[in-house]
Amino acid sequence: MQILRRLFLSFACFSLIACFPPSWIRELPAQKQSGPDVILSGTFRKNIPGMSPLTSLHYIESHSESIEFSDAEKTFRKTYNREIEEGNKFRQMRVEGKGRFKTKGNWVLLMTESLVTEEFVWERGKKPETSGAKTSRSNHRLLYHYDAESLSLVPMLYETGYKEKPFGVVEGIRVPYSEDEAFRITRKNFSKKEYQTHAYYKIR
Repeated sequence: MQILRRLFLSFACFSLIACFPPSWIRELPAQKQSGPDVILSGTFRKNIPGMSPLTSLHYIESHSESIEFSDAEKTFRKTYNREIEEGNKFRQMRVEGKGRFKTKGNWVLLMTESLVTEEFVWERGKKPETSGAKTSRSNHRLLYHYDAESLSLVPMLYETGYKEKPFGVVEGIRVPYSEDEAFRITRKNFSKKEYQTHAYYKIR
Protein backbone atom coordinates (compact mmCIF):
# COMPACT_ATOMS: atom_id res chain seq x y z
CA MET A 1 0.00 0.00 0.00
CA GLN A 2 2.83 2.36 0.89
CA ILE A 3 4.56 1.60 -2.42
CA LEU A 4 1.37 2.33 -4.38
CA ARG A 5 0.94 5.61 -2.52
CA ARG A 6 4.49 6.66 -3.37
CA LEU A 7 3.99 5.72 -7.01
CA PHE A 8 0.78 7.76 -7.14
CA LEU A 9 2.43 10.82 -5.59
CA SER A 10 5.38 10.53 -7.96
CA PHE A 11 3.05 10.29 -10.95
CA ALA A 12 0.98 13.25 -9.72
CA CYS A 13 4.08 15.42 -9.28
CA PHE A 14 5.39 14.40 -12.70
CA SER A 15 2.02 15.18 -14.29
CA LEU A 16 1.94 18.65 -12.73
CA ILE A 17 5.46 19.42 -13.93
CA ALA A 18 4.81 18.01 -17.39
CA CYS A 19 1.60 20.04 -17.75
CA PHE A 20 3.10 23.34 -16.61
CA PRO A 21 2.38 25.87 -17.84
CA PRO A 22 -1.22 24.84 -18.59
CA SER A 23 -2.42 25.29 -22.16
CA TRP A 24 -5.35 27.54 -21.21
CA ILE A 25 -3.00 30.51 -20.68
CA ARG A 26 -2.61 30.61 -24.49
CA GLU A 27 -6.35 31.09 -25.16
CA LEU A 28 -9.28 33.30 -24.19
CA PRO A 29 -12.07 31.75 -22.13
CA ALA A 30 -14.81 30.14 -24.21
CA GLN A 31 -17.53 30.95 -21.70
CA LYS A 32 -19.26 34.33 -21.39
CA GLN A 33 -17.74 36.63 -18.77
CA SER A 34 -19.67 38.57 -16.14
CA GLY A 35 -18.50 41.99 -17.35
CA PRO A 36 -18.05 43.68 -20.74
CA ASP A 37 -14.95 43.09 -22.84
CA VAL A 38 -12.15 45.43 -21.84
CA ILE A 39 -11.22 48.17 -24.32
CA LEU A 40 -7.45 48.68 -24.52
CA SER A 41 -5.63 51.66 -25.98
CA GLY A 42 -2.52 53.64 -25.14
CA THR A 43 0.72 52.52 -23.52
CA PHE A 44 1.37 50.27 -20.52
CA ARG A 45 4.81 50.06 -18.92
CA LYS A 46 6.58 47.93 -16.32
CA ASN A 47 8.17 49.75 -13.38
CA ILE A 48 11.60 48.11 -13.39
CA PRO A 49 14.30 49.35 -10.98
CA GLY A 50 17.90 49.51 -12.17
CA MET A 51 20.33 46.81 -11.13
CA SER A 52 23.89 47.23 -9.90
CA PRO A 53 25.79 44.46 -8.05
CA LEU A 54 27.07 45.47 -4.61
CA THR A 55 30.45 44.00 -5.55
CA SER A 56 30.87 46.28 -8.57
CA LEU A 57 31.22 50.06 -8.72
CA HIS A 58 31.32 50.16 -12.51
CA TYR A 59 28.45 47.88 -13.60
CA ILE A 60 24.98 49.35 -14.14
CA GLU A 61 22.12 47.51 -15.81
CA SER A 62 18.75 48.98 -16.75
CA HIS A 63 15.64 47.47 -18.33
CA SER A 64 12.45 48.89 -19.81
CA GLU A 65 9.36 47.11 -21.12
CA SER A 66 6.17 48.53 -22.57
CA ILE A 67 3.10 47.50 -24.57
CA GLU A 68 1.33 49.94 -26.88
CA PHE A 69 -2.23 49.11 -27.95
CA SER A 70 -4.36 50.32 -30.86
CA ASP A 71 -8.01 49.60 -30.11
CA ALA A 72 -9.13 50.63 -33.60
CA GLU A 73 -6.88 48.09 -35.32
CA LYS A 74 -6.72 45.55 -32.47
CA THR A 75 -2.93 45.51 -32.76
CA PHE A 76 -0.10 45.93 -30.27
CA ARG A 77 3.61 46.62 -30.16
CA LYS A 78 5.62 45.19 -27.27
CA THR A 79 9.09 46.62 -26.68
CA TYR A 80 11.91 45.38 -24.43
CA ASN A 81 15.17 47.26 -23.92
CA ARG A 82 18.16 46.23 -21.85
CA GLU A 83 21.25 48.41 -21.43
CA ILE A 84 24.49 47.47 -19.67
CA GLU A 85 27.11 50.01 -18.69
CA GLU A 86 30.43 48.59 -17.54
CA GLY A 87 33.07 51.26 -17.13
CA ASN A 88 33.45 52.91 -20.53
CA LYS A 89 31.75 50.08 -22.41
CA PHE A 90 28.07 49.97 -23.28
CA ARG A 91 25.76 47.30 -24.65
CA GLN A 92 22.11 47.66 -25.59
CA MET A 93 19.66 44.93 -26.62
CA ARG A 94 16.22 45.57 -28.10
CA VAL A 95 13.39 43.14 -28.78
CA GLU A 96 10.19 44.35 -30.40
CA GLY A 97 7.14 42.19 -30.97
CA LYS A 98 4.11 43.10 -33.06
CA GLY A 99 0.81 41.32 -33.43
CA ARG A 100 -2.91 41.25 -32.72
CA PHE A 101 -4.88 41.05 -29.49
CA LYS A 102 -8.34 39.87 -28.47
CA THR A 103 -10.30 40.47 -25.27
CA LYS A 104 -13.06 38.71 -23.36
CA GLY A 105 -14.20 40.23 -20.11
CA ASN A 106 -11.03 41.23 -18.25
CA TRP A 107 -8.89 38.73 -20.16
CA VAL A 108 -6.51 39.86 -22.91
CA LEU A 109 -4.76 37.51 -25.32
CA LEU A 110 -1.63 38.82 -27.04
CA MET A 111 -0.80 36.99 -30.27
CA THR A 112 2.64 37.99 -31.52
CA GLU A 113 3.23 37.62 -35.26
CA SER A 114 6.70 39.12 -35.76
CA LEU A 115 9.83 39.82 -33.72
CA VAL A 116 12.65 42.28 -34.37
CA THR A 117 15.89 41.94 -32.40
CA GLU A 118 18.90 44.24 -32.49
CA GLU A 119 22.03 44.77 -30.42
CA PHE A 120 24.34 47.78 -30.11
CA VAL A 121 27.82 47.96 -28.56
CA TRP A 122 30.03 51.02 -28.13
CA GLU A 123 32.60 52.72 -25.97
CA ARG A 124 32.12 56.09 -24.37
CA GLY A 125 32.59 58.87 -26.90
CA LYS A 126 32.47 56.49 -29.88
CA LYS A 127 29.78 55.68 -32.41
CA PRO A 128 27.61 52.61 -31.60
CA GLU A 129 28.05 49.48 -33.71
CA THR A 130 24.95 47.45 -34.48
CA SER A 131 24.37 43.78 -35.18
CA GLY A 132 21.65 44.85 -37.58
CA ALA A 133 17.93 44.41 -37.06
CA LYS A 134 16.86 40.78 -37.43
CA THR A 135 13.21 40.05 -38.18
CA SER A 136 11.54 36.69 -37.60
CA ARG A 137 8.02 35.30 -37.52
CA SER A 138 6.47 34.40 -34.18
CA ASN A 139 3.48 32.43 -32.93
CA HIS A 140 3.92 33.41 -29.28
CA ARG A 141 0.62 33.66 -27.39
CA LEU A 142 0.16 34.67 -23.77
CA LEU A 143 -2.89 35.53 -21.68
CA TYR A 144 -3.03 38.70 -19.56
CA HIS A 145 -5.52 39.99 -17.00
CA TYR A 146 -6.66 43.62 -16.91
CA ASP A 147 -7.66 45.40 -13.71
CA ALA A 148 -9.66 48.61 -14.24
CA GLU A 149 -9.05 49.92 -10.73
CA SER A 150 -5.24 49.92 -10.95
CA LEU A 151 -5.15 50.27 -14.77
CA SER A 152 -2.75 47.35 -14.90
CA LEU A 153 -2.08 44.31 -17.07
CA VAL A 154 -0.54 41.16 -15.62
CA PRO A 155 0.52 38.09 -17.64
CA MET A 156 -0.38 34.66 -16.33
CA LEU A 157 3.26 33.62 -16.68
CA TYR A 158 6.35 35.72 -16.03
CA GLU A 159 7.91 36.81 -19.31
CA THR A 160 10.54 39.37 -20.22
CA GLY A 161 11.92 40.06 -23.69
CA TYR A 162 9.85 37.10 -24.94
CA LYS A 163 11.64 34.73 -22.57
CA GLU A 164 9.25 32.94 -20.24
CA LYS A 165 9.98 31.65 -16.74
CA PRO A 166 8.14 28.73 -15.06
CA PHE A 167 6.24 30.80 -12.48
CA GLY A 168 3.59 33.48 -12.29
CA VAL A 169 -0.02 34.30 -11.43
CA VAL A 170 -1.19 31.01 -12.96
CA GLU A 171 0.21 29.21 -9.91
CA GLY A 172 -2.54 30.72 -7.76
CA ILE A 173 -5.44 29.89 -10.07
CA ARG A 174 -7.41 26.82 -9.04
CA VAL A 175 -9.96 26.99 -11.85
CA PRO A 176 -8.97 28.34 -15.31
CA TYR A 177 -10.07 31.97 -15.84
CA SER A 178 -11.41 32.21 -12.28
CA GLU A 179 -11.30 35.70 -10.74
CA ASP A 180 -11.96 34.50 -7.21
CA GLU A 181 -10.31 35.70 -4.00
CA ALA A 182 -7.33 33.35 -4.37
CA PHE A 183 -6.67 34.76 -7.84
CA ARG A 184 -6.98 38.35 -6.62
CA ILE A 185 -4.49 37.77 -3.82
CA THR A 186 -2.00 36.06 -6.14
CA ARG A 187 -2.36 38.79 -8.76
CA LYS A 188 -1.78 41.48 -6.15
CA ASN A 189 1.31 39.72 -4.77
CA PHE A 190 2.94 39.30 -8.18
CA SER A 191 2.06 42.90 -9.10
CA LYS A 192 3.97 44.17 -6.06
CA LYS A 193 7.18 42.29 -6.83
CA GLU A 194 10.12 44.64 -7.38
CA TYR A 195 12.49 41.98 -8.67
CA GLN A 196 11.07 40.21 -11.74
CA THR A 197 8.07 42.51 -11.69
CA HIS A 198 5.00 41.26 -13.55
CA ALA A 199 2.60 44.19 -13.89
CA TYR A 200 2.34 46.76 -16.69
CA TYR A 201 0.67 50.05 -15.69
CA LYS A 202 -1.02 52.49 -18.03
CA ILE A 203 1.02 55.66 -18.51
CA ARG A 204 -0.95 57.32 -21.32
